[in-house]
Amino acid sequence: MKSIFGYIAAAFLVTLVIASIYIATTRENEPLIEGSPERTVQIYIENILDSNPLKAYELISKDLQDNCGYTEFINTSGSSYGPDEVQTITLVKSEIIGDEAIVTVETSTIETSIPLGSSEHINRQTYLLVKEDMQWKIIETSFPIYCAKH
Repeated sequence: MKSIFGYIAAAFLVTLVIASIYIATTRENEPLIEGSPERTVQIYIENILDSNPLKAYELISKDLQDNCGYTEFINTSGSSYGPDEVQTITLVKSEIIGDEAIVTVETSTIETSIPLGSSEHINRQTYLLVKEDMQWKIIETSFPIYCAKH
């Protein structure tokens, strides 16, 4: 009787781990509304995660680009997120005040471990944006973009 219970418990744990891995690897971010500040933040984070810093760099404001060369940006942006860390990006809040916006997102990571199952870690980041040439550009992030002032 004890061995049957042991097999059932082991099968349940294996099923739980497989389900956790499946959920973690198949969750996708829904694209937000094109042209919105929250979509700009989403694209920025996706570009950082996809190791495409040039496209991310194009989403920061002109003033920030003037003070932060592309090479400096690459050296600092890579530490913002690890490509294997973030599973989902969820919009928490977006507020537009004239030509400025504040966007808060949560990024979640799922860690799977055998035999304990999985755990989710959630981090919250805030981005400040400004409208430049009819496009939203990032002027400040929760992960500071450290660049020397020119």
